[in-house]
Amino acid sequence: MNRAGRVGLAAAVLVVLAGCSNRNAPQAGSPHSGNVQVTAGADGVQAITITGTDKLRFDPSIFHVHPGKVEIILADTGTTPHDLTFTGKLGQSIPMTMHGQQHSIVLTVTKPGTYPFECSLHVRENMTGTMIVDPR
Repeated sequence: MNRAGRVGLAAAVLVVLAGCSNRNAPQAGSPHSGNVQVTAGADGVQAITITGTDKLRFDPSIFHVHPGKVEIILADTGTTPHDLTFTGKLGQSIPMTMHGQQHSIVLTVTKPGTYPFECSLHVRENMTGTMIVDPR
């Protein structure tokens, strides 16, 4: 390939890569939503469904539970895949969930505190949330 061809190829690659950046996408500026208190069902498990959307946000992004068993269900309502990974102490995650799917995990939380989570695919776009474990 001659020099002009290499320069043209390099320019095309840069244009494609620049188009893949979501850092300045409108979704990256969307506000977080929800602040929900989760209650236990008849079985004692506190269950919450969190949706992953094309706005690259969790809904709700903040939820409160008490120590005990917590079932977190991630439902993807958009066309973009998402996962949910707790950072820090918990180290648990829900695998990649595609459009129309849902996956869940059951955790046993024992200590009050804040437990941040993120979509590892869209953390740069600030797709994050927090589980707050309130004392009984």
